[in-house]
Amino acid sequence: KPPNPNGDWWELWDDKNQLPYYYHTEFNLTQWNKPDEDVVSLVKIQQSSPGAQKRFSLKEPPPPPWLSAATTTISSNQKNTKRNSRSFDLELQKSGIKVWLPQRSLSEENHNTSDATTPTTTAPTSPTGSNSNSSGGLFGKRITPTQSAFANFTRGAGKKTTQQPISTPVNNPEAKASMHPLNDNGSMVDSASVLTAPPVAPPAPPNLLAQINNQPTKTNFHCNSERMILPSSLQYDISQFAIDGFAQKYFATHKKGLFRRRVPMREMLEWTKDSINKPLMMLNKDLHKDALRCFRMIQMVMGDRHRPRNSNDIEDLQSILSCGITKGQMRDEIYVQICKQLNNNPRGTSIKKGWEILCTVCITFPPSKNLESYLTQFVQQHHQVTENEVNVMSQHVSIKLKRICIRGAKGKVLTAAEIERAKVAPFKPSVFGESLGYIMEMEKQDESLQIPKIVPFLADAVIRLNGQQTEGIFRVPGDADDVTELRVRIENGNYDATGITDPNVPASLLKYWIRDLPEPPITGEFYDDCIACSEDIDKAIEIINKLPDVNRRIVLYILSFLQEFIDPDVIKHTLMNVHNLAMVYAPNLLRCPSEKLTTVLENSKYEQAFLRSLLLQLNVDKDACAYDTNSEKTIGLKKEEENSMI
Repeated sequence: KPPNPNGDWWELWDDKNQLPYYYHTEFNLTQWNKPDEDVVSLVKIQQSSPGAQKRFSLKEPPPPPWLSAATTTISSNQKNTKRNSRSFDLELQKSGIKVWLPQRSLSEENHNTSDATTPTTTAPTSPTGSNSNSSGGLFGKRITPTQSAFANFTRGAGKKTTQQPISTPVNNPEAKASMHPLNDNGSMVDSASVLTAPPVAPPAPPNLLAQINNQPTKTNFHCNSERMILPSSLQYDISQFAIDGFAQKYFATHKKGLFRRRVPMREMLEWTKDSINKPLMMLNKDLHKDALRCFRMIQMVMGDRHRPRNSNDIEDLQSILSCGITKGQMRDEIYVQICKQLNNNPRGTSIKKGWEILCTVCITFPPSKNLESYLTQFVQQHHQVTENEVNVMSQHVSIKLKRICIRGAKGKVLTAAEIERAKVAPFKPSVFGESLGYIMEMEKQDESLQIPKIVPFLADAVIRLNGQQTEGIFRVPGDADDVTELRVRIENGNYDATGITDPNVPASLLKYWIRDLPEPPITGEFYDDCIACSEDIDKAIEIINKLPDVNRRIVLYILSFLQEFIDPDVIKHTLMNVHNLAMVYAPNLLRCPSEKLTTVLENSKYEQAFLRSLLLQLNVDKDACAYDTNSEKTIGLKKEEENSMI
């Protein structure tokens, strides 16, 4: 919406009084009563934006004297309350910034309310406790009461007044209810008809982001039927100050120079070719050396520091990952160090290597809940940066961050092959951890195969390596290094099991692939039906046939593959009967949506019963599920029905 040359009315929210008020952008006029003209409601944006949630220690505009005297009581405990030095709010006194809120002088109050019966109050004092003649002002500017947003619209502002005593507040619930702008039927109430003194609305809130960045105030907001969106430039400013606020709360204080000058937060968050003398965040002292060592290794991997001859990038990355896995406090420190070296980095090659580090770290361990949202914003700000292919890598990191925050950290350090794979993953998508639709889109060139190629490849590998003669197949895990090696081969597009001799390796990798899908093959919408019909084979088959085409084909293919292991002659060698197979595969094909351990354990027996019923009584053509384009032939049937159809 283009800005109105005559100004717009904004609806804002006063947190202290829990009431909306209205501000005119052209005349800087504020009032409690809703105007008759069109109003742009900014309450939701004001309450949901990162800057509004924390306020940066700027207090809300002072309420009118007539409202504060009738509804609030000043507590001595509140006067003596101290700010927490680690609070997210910026301590303005310590940083040398004094904020003065516009006030209304006693003379204009007495002039406008000479016939009023409300008690007389003194003008509110500044947050720092100084008088109105002190220097300072908002970000170094002196602001006096006569410079308030409504000073030009009042009379007698320049007259001398005498100090009046503060009247004692009286608890009057009826007056409080009558002063609320909404009555019982939800209509607006005229405040002037309730109170004899005319209300004085809060002053217009300052646009802090524009003042700090020396930018003009943004007044245009994009609105649609679903939500209101701030301009992109203002969104960037808000997110930047949110990150600065996080730094103010959690970052350690850095000083430099002969006079030990404090390093500004913005400087701490920018790329540097120098070392740091202490961690960026507040850590335990026993972790300080680890933090400094990690920063040096990050600089060496990015090419910003000379590397010793006896080291390489892979070893340094493994040391960084090991530190993050074993020492939880170091995870946020590592993420912040990487972001620091990416911010305003002058070298393109260094930027690309920095994003490669981030691609590796984000699949190994997650950030803390405190850092998660700020890190996500930092990454999203680079989605449109095309230089050095940052847009591709940043979008990949965003997806992996969401996933690692849900699943948690890995238990071991990535191998050299996994690190190399992680670096190229944004440009060569993997079949692991992606949705079935995305995998089928990647493999659309192979029109003959109707399911992901990895499923028949691993199933055939198990059979070819004598899996039917191997004790504990599907239960005994394969060697971790061999499983990783085979997974990296497949991710690189090399479907070759040469050198693999243990059938447990492809068997373990098949379970891992199913478990790593964003959504299980039997989708969550059918989970409750599966639990309820666990012993009813007819309804169980009906549920399977209702699945989406690719999901149904995969489930039927795997069930047909597992049925090859429930033959009595095979069970003699594998010692894996139908109950064992159902126990192993049920948690992979079905995924309990509840996070309660008792519910998960209780439902597990029904999941196993559901899968056991299908293994014993389902009849399906495995090859048709993989290759037949006719979907009518790829449905599950009960064994008796199959025999009757023949």
